[in-house]
Amino acid sequence: MSATKTVLTAQEFDNYPFEEDKRYELDEGELIEMTRPTYKHNRVLKNLIFALESYCRSTHVGELLISENLFALSYNTRRAPDAAIILGDRHEELKNAKVIPIIPEIVAEVLSPTETPRTIHRKLKQYFAAGVKEVWLIDHDVREIEIWKGPSLPDPVLAGPEVLTSALLPGFALPLEELFA
Repeated sequence: MSATKTVLTAQEFDNYPFEEDKRYELDEGELIEMTRPTYKHNRVLKNLIFALESYCRSTHVGELLISENLFALSYNTRRAPDAAIILGDRHEELKNAKVIPIIPEIVAEVLSPTETPRTIHRKLKQYFAAGVKEVWLIDHDVREIEIWKGPSLPDPVLAGPEVLTSALLPGFALPLEELFA
């Protein structure tokens, strides 16, 4: 027997009385409860957030948002990527937002063991359909990052002594050895 799906409109989701110790996303109208991340996941994410926040503060190129922020990707999809970069000074537009109406240029997702290739590709499709320019899929188990610039194939896949960079973030460079330390 399969579990019953909860279907909500975006307005219902945006005003839903969620339990505070749980995280949720809206996947094309379906309510999804997100699993709690592992220590390894959070350690990699902490290293990424530290590097991105340091870069954003020193360059003023944009703003880093974390997974506590939900993005309105479409009228019935709300996603909370592990990290997202919005370029430019959009602080005034964001300061009272419960759900972020601005599509980030870069999204980073640290993969969880519960995510399947199907769910990952579904997220990629939603991100790119919304206007995201670059998605970083970070696999802490194999210590690799797939850089997606469209929904078809990653280009490149970074591993070993390589450095994470992006044309969208001039001067940003994060050695994978530091990210996975």
